[in-house]
Amino acid sequence: MKRLSGHDFFEDNEFPFHADTYRVRDHGQIQPHSHDFVEFVYIAQGNGEHEYHGRTHRITEGDVFMIEPEAVHAYKTGAAPLLVYNILISSTLLVEELRAMDRVTPFIDFYYLEPFMRKSTSFQSHLNLDYLQRMELTFLLDRIVKEYKEKKLGHRILIKMRLIEMFIFLSRCYESYVNKPLAALPTDAEVIAKIGDFIRQHYDKPLTLLQVSQLCGMSQSTFTARFKQHTGRTFIEFRNDIRLQEAKKLLADSEDKIIAIAHKVGFDDLSFFNRLFKQQEGRSPGQFRAQIRNKRM
Repeated sequence: MKRLSGHDFFEDNEFPFHADTYRVRDHGQIQPHSHDFVEFVYIAQGNGEHEYHGRTHRITEGDVFMIEPEAVHAYKTGAAPLLVYNILISSTLLVEELRAMDRVTPFIDFYYLEPFMRKSTSFQSHLNLDYLQRMELTFLLDRIVKEYKEKKLGHRILIKMRLIEMFIFLSRCYESYVNKPLAALPTDAEVIAKIGDFIRQHYDKPLTLLQVSQLCGMSQSTFTARFKQHTGRTFIEFRNDIRLQEAKKLLADSEDKIIAIAHKVGFDDLSFFNRLFKQQEGRSPGQFRAQIRNKRM
């Protein structure tokens, strides 16, 4: 059996951390192994089996779990390949930060911090996230992975901050899960309403129809039909309307250049932003800004 060492993954001893995504092909296997670090796993796509402490557990899209140091485990995929977010971290990395937080809040009770605060206790940390929680976690993880890969000035500080943000988020997910009364599955209207709220909060992110439909467990065509039925607009129309409303606020209240505003609200293509804005407002962004300012004079 292979035993992995953090020295093979971490930047150096001062920053024992590694983050990446990887795919395990359909009907593939990762043989039994152990390691001397904590492993955080998020199953973004696919399904399979996870052998842990001699027991086999079914894993599927939306699963989040942590694996303690020296635990023997292995993976086997199902018919669909696994897309996995993987964070490797020494239990010593966040000790000082977590101790400081524990002095002002019962942080040690947070579900996902056990491996960092209780070195000798075995733990079982597993949760399956709902649609909106999956989207939120994906955004958090993408930011962490991006910082780690780009290694820009201050990336270690930002990674630590975002790790704590992620653990707090997951602790809240777990708290809502254990305190949730038994209830029927949400209706389509409730799911669409939550998706709408999520888009309003993350309108500037590169959120696609494919991502949202997959998170809802629907095909793109089914999601599109149900979303339009409940909102009167397609997903793209709904998202772009929100982006344009935010752009109008920035045009009116900021000195930012139009290209900067387009990027800030989520449009990478300035010409597309200008065309869409004119279709909705009957005037260009520049004309809109000028007319708003003339009215204020």
